[in-house]
Amino acid sequence: MLDTEKDLLKEKIKEALVQQSQEQKEILEKCLEEERQRNKDSLVSAAKLEKEAMKDVVLKAIEEERKTLEKVHAEERELWKTEHAKDQEEVSQAIQKAIQEQRKISQETVKAAIIEEQKRSAKAVEEAVKRTRDELIEYIKEQKRLDQVIRQRSLSSLELFLSCAQKQLSALIATEPVDIE
Repeated sequence: MLDTEKDLLKEKIKEALVQQSQEQKEILEKCLEEERQRNKDSLVSAAKLEKEAMKDVVLKAIEEERKTLEKVHAEERELWKTEHAKDQEEVSQAIQKAIQEQRKISQETVKAAIIEEQKRSAKAVEEAVKRTRDELIEYIKEQKRLDQVIRQRSLSSLELFLSCAQKQLSALIATEPVDIE
C-alpha cells in the first residue's frame, strides 16, 4: 500500500511539476510577446518620426529653393526692365536727334528752292520714319525674344529642381519600413 501511495504521490508531483512548468512557459511566452510588441511599436514610431523629419527637411529645402528662384527671376526681370528703359531712352533720343537733323536740313534746303526741297524733305522724313519704325520693330522683337529666353531658363531651372525633389520624395516613400507581422 505504501508503494501504491508512493507511486500515486510521485505521479501527482510529476503532474504538478508539468503543470507548473506549462504555466511558467505560458507566462514566459506572454512576456516575450509583449516585449516583441513593444519593440515593434518602438520601431514603427521611430520610423514615422524619421520619415516626418525627412519630409520636413525636404519641404523646407524645396521652399527655400523656390524663394531663391523667385528672387533670381525678380532680379533678372528688374535688370531687364532697367536695360529696356535705357534702350528705350536711347531710341527716343535717336529719334529726336534724327528729327532735329532733318529739320535743320529742311530749313537749309527751303532757302535754296522751297518747292523742290519740300518734296525732298517729305521723302527723307518718310524714309527716316520708316527706317526708325523698322529698327524699332526689330528691337521690340529682340527684346521679346530675350525676355522669353530668360523666362524659359527660370522655368527649366524650377522644373529640374521640382523633378529632383519629387524623386527624393518618391525614394523616401519607397524606403518606408514594412510592419513586422
